[in-house]
Amino acid sequence: MDTSVFIWTVTIFVESRIQSGFNYAELQKATGFSLPHIRTVFAKQTGTSLSRYVLSRRVAHAAFEIVHSERNIFDIATTYGFANPDSFTRAFRRIAGVNPNDFRKQKRSVGRTLLAPGVFGVSIQ
Repeated sequence: MDTSVFIWTVTIFVESRIQSGFNYAELQKATGFSLPHIRTVFAKQTGTSLSRYVLSRRVAHAAFEIVHSERNIFDIATTYGFANPDSFTRAFRRIAGVNPNDFRKQKRSVGRTLLAPGVFGVSIQ
């Protein structure tokens, strides 16, 4: 198995469903591998767990909207699948180092990063 193609497939899958959400059964179907195998290979190749990766991508996309829109932060949180403001704030603080309101006030930078070969995505600077 070419792991770079595998990581690329998982990355594209996650990025294309970042707002609509997905279930892991769809990921298994898209890759043709079991979820335990996907998690193991992904963690081994990227150095981060699949769940942590998905969380960081959701937060990065939310951060982009926080900086570049006037939308209510809770509305942004629900767009990216967070059920309540507390869970969003905890996750955001864990990934970005500050809470979403402070992130907006500080006008922090959100740029882009290479996620996989040929795949760029937003990232918190």
